[in-house]
Amino acid sequence: MATEDEDLKKLVLDKVQEGENLLQQVQSQFATVDGSKKLERRIRSEIKFLQKLLESRAGVKKEHILSSNLGSLAAVVGILCKCEGLTAVFKPFCLENGPIRRIEVDVVSMEGAVWHKAIARKAEALEDISKGRSSCGQKSVFDQGKAYLKCARLHPHLFNPPQIVFHFFNSISSTIALKLRRLGVDVEGEVRPVASSFSESDTSSSCDSDEIDDENEDEDFEEDGEEDRDELAISPHSSTTRVLGDGGLGKLFLDITCMVAYVSSMTNGGANYRFPRTIYNQQAEWERKSPAKPKLDALFQGKELVTCREALLDFQTLVERMGGPGEKERTRDLINRLQIVEDSPGGRVAKLQLTSNVKPRSRLIFSTADQLGIVIVTANTGFVRSAASQGMEIAHYVHEPRVLTEQQEVFSTPLSPPSHKLMEETERELGNLDIE
Repeated sequence: MATEDEDLKKLVLDKVQEGENLLQQVQSQFATVDGSKKLERRIRSEIKFLQKLLESRAGVKKEHILSSNLGSLAAVVGILCKCEGLTAVFKPFCLENGPIRRIEVDVVSMEGAVWHKAIARKAEALEDISKGRSSCGQKSVFDQGKAYLKCARLHPHLFNPPQIVFHFFNSISSTIALKLRRLGVDVEGEVRPVASSFSESDTSSSCDSDEIDDENEDEDFEEDGEEDRDELAISPHSSTTRVLGDGGLGKLFLDITCMVAYVSSMTNGGANYRFPRTIYNQQAEWERKSPAKPKLDALFQGKELVTCREALLDFQTLVERMGGPGEKERTRDLINRLQIVEDSPGGRVAKLQLTSNVKPRSRLIFSTADQLGIVIVTANTGFVRSAASQGMEIAHYVHEPRVLTEQQEVFSTPLSPPSHKLMEETERELGNLDIE
């Protein structure tokens, strides 16, 4: 008996060490992934649970060790290690019109195109649960697969439902694998024939990665949202921006912020000034470090550029009021390249609640792009984040914000010698003089 107790305590100590190693791995390799703090908290919670077992007067029991979720959390970390384009871990997505209010996706990869779920239960236990032979009514992997697929249709990535991948870390029966694939769920893990042999020890864990309590997760979601807002209040080029694609349509939708940035004097050689306003100086510094227009030109290459009538009219009004001669000329050139579409106020984006970041005009513009199935190019990250907080992902490409500055240049101080263009103009003028 004493030997058995010692063996169990050693097993707990090994589990605690495993938890510490997982925590260190998450902190060192995945700290920048959205939701990593939530993963860290869950690992710490399991470590504390195991440590309390060691201090318990009742002694360590095998079923207590089996009830730990550390195996499932290790499986999630294993997925993180294998995936590219990591976007989030434990990311919640809303579901509509059903008994489940939301799905929490273990790992989101490929910038949002793939959703992963870790399943650590044994193949025999999963087989028994799928046939209703469960001691505590767990959902079968088929129920979970259907819920994930339904949720994916509600939250498209670039206008297509994300790919669903279930990872089985303790094998899966060939019959279950086949049914999941027929549903449309990809299966990763060892697939083998299995004889159903229900074992309570295999299915007694009531809180695996498979079983998440929605109510308890709300606090985590709100806390993580606060952390995200802090991280996003940084210079735009401090985070990686990249081309997300165009939904296969060969088009891009330009909002007002994008059109302003494209024609601004600042992005067309006029960043070397000390302006009278702080926001101008901040953006000019960003422009000197990371020019915006070459990125937009690369993004626009080979694409049909689209905007809606509301965005165009407001853009034209802004340029007419605040733009200089060069900015107005570039505006005319840009408009000649644009396809103008009518505003579309309906669709899913129109259902977003108005907030300090979701204004009626922005909602209309984003709604039009979404209904057309075109990726929107924008600097309005506040709208995108607010939409995400309401459970809606927007297909977008983020560029750095720029303002119209040509009218301000006469009130500003040049930071460097005259540009090459000015030097060339001066040389031409000198060349026209009849110097003896």
